[in-house]
Amino acid sequence: MPNNRESFKLIDSEITLRKLEIFSVFMENQNLARTAEVLGMSSVSIHRALHSLEEGLQCPLFSHKGRLLKPLSPANVLYMGSKEVLNSLERTIEETRQAAGVGNQRLRLGTLYSLTVRTVPRLIMGTKLRRPKIEFD
Repeated sequence: MPNNRESFKLIDSEITLRKLEIFSVFMENQNLARTAEVLGMSSVSIHRALHSLEEGLQCPLFSHKGRLLKPLSPANVLYMGSKEVLNSLERTIEETRQAAGVGNQRLRLGTLYSLTVRTVPRLIMGTKLRRPKIEFD
């Protein structure tokens, strides 16, 4: 029995975290157009990601009824597992950021009056665009 890593691949390269995220959003919405809207992608890109996920898993996840995709029972199994993986990864990323000192969601901002009129509002808006969860004191 060979002990070579190349002889046994546990995770195919077609299975990515991004595709699992797309898959999870699709399973929640059950609609290509709504999923595309939520993720800011095209329906074609969503469909392509779901199809390549099926190829990577080497099993069907959906039945195709025209342009509609109906989840099969393996899709439900993958959905439950992918939710756990994505939630765990999100927690780990947040813990990593906190350990690095960049994970705090509250920022205290002090300023001189002369900066308050123009500079501070621009600074706050720019930060809110990049990190929408952050709150300012």
